[in-house]
Formats: sequence, C-alpha cells, structure tokens
Amino acid sequence: MKTQLQSVHEETYSDGSKTLGVLLNYNEDQTFKESFTFIFNNEKKMYIFFSTIIDMIDYLMYGEMQGKTRVKRAYMEEVEFDQYNDADNINAKFTEILKWV
Repeated sequence: MKTQLQSVHEETYSDGSKTLGVLLNYNEDQTFKESFTFIFNNEKKMYIFFSTIIDMIDYLMYGEMQGKTRVKRAYMEEVEFDQYNDADNINAKFTEILKWV
C-alpha cells in the first residue's frame, strides 16, 4: 500500500527546545488513515512517535516508564524521517516502518 505523510499540527516550546505535533498517514483514496503524536527534540534532531495522545502526555510527565509499564513509542532521526516525509509516497503504512519500543 502506498501512503503519504502530512503534519497536521505543530507547536514549539517557547524556548525552541521541542516541537509537539500530530502526523497523519493516509492513502490517496482516503480508505486508510492513521495518526501519531510526536515530540521532536530540536537539539538531538530526533523524533519520538506515539500511537496515542495519552502515551505522549505520560512520556512528557513521567518519562519512559508510566507506573510499571513502558510507554509505547518509536524513535527516528530527523534525517531518516525527512526521507519519508519528503517523498511523494511511501510503500508501506508508517506504523510498519517505525520500530516500537
């Protein structure tokens, strides 16, 4: 399946250190859609993707552990993400590309 990526909303911390946003992954005829929240660390040039808003909030508040469980997330360097984001389409669902931890 060929899909495309689109950033639908971003907000940057006032100190410029991080950007929070929502990324949409969809196919051309709109029969497939999924969204991710993300944190972009401007200093490390690293994205952290989350499958839910709650996971992102838990990560921001508590770090990688929420209670006794790990917050599900995926890391991707800016250079790698830009290859997918700048492409006309990708030959997969974005969630299949991400390596969830």
